[in-house]
Amino acid sequence: MPIARDQILITIDGVKDLIGSGVDFRCRYELVEFTDDGKPRYQCVYLREGEPEAILVSTRFGPYGPEPRLFNIWPGLFKHHYEFGDGRTLCFDSDYSIPFDAPGGGDDLRSGRKRQNN
Repeated sequence: MPIARDQILITIDGVKDLIGSGVDFRCRYELVEFTDDGKPRYQCVYLREGEPEAILVSTRFGPYGPEPRLFNIWPGLFKHHYEFGDGRTLCFDSDYSIPFDAPGGGDDLRSGRKRQNN
């Protein structure tokens, strides 16, 4: 799965730095594939105002370079969102997509809140 040219890469350590800095951010989960047994898998994209999208990649790069980190719904996606997400509630549509289209606009950082450290 190729990474778009207009995206930058971010690792879990980079996400920890982002959270620690107190900068407003959003994360988005994109449905990218279904496994052979029909389970949906997602990649995580981090967004900051004025910055290009940052796709979460594995810390260890494979023989072909960085690859997006993929999550199954349970426990991976829930655990990741709880620890490293932006605090918004996860909701799934019937097609397994995860919309963040709450009133006021899903990925709009200006109307959002800062991620709270627990």
